[in-house]
Amino acid sequence: MEIGKLRQRITLQQQTIARDIVGGEVITWADVVTVWGAVEPNTGTWYFAAKQANSKVDGRVRIRHRTVEPTWRIKFGDRYLSIISILNPDESKKETVILYTEALD
Repeated sequence: MEIGKLRQRITLQQQTIARDIVGGEVITWADVVTVWGAVEPNTGTWYFAAKQANSKVDGRVRIRHRTVEPTWRIKFGDRYLSIISILNPDESKKETVILYTEALD
């Protein structure tokens, strides 16, 4: 992995549950760690569902190896990327590749 290509700051976030004033559960996201990464969009699609136009982008994020949970999400600027899969290429523990999808409604 070429470290120089990891030039974008991303934040890994995990889902947490907080309580509101009346005791109801509110789902929030808490930052786990901010790291350098490479966000690489692969494909984009535009489709109609229930008479509405929708679009989404799929791609991958490469970071130095670290443990990432599939229930987390990635914050990239003002965008939020949903994690689909987590890969460890060559089982070398040098880099982690995260496959993502992003809904652009």
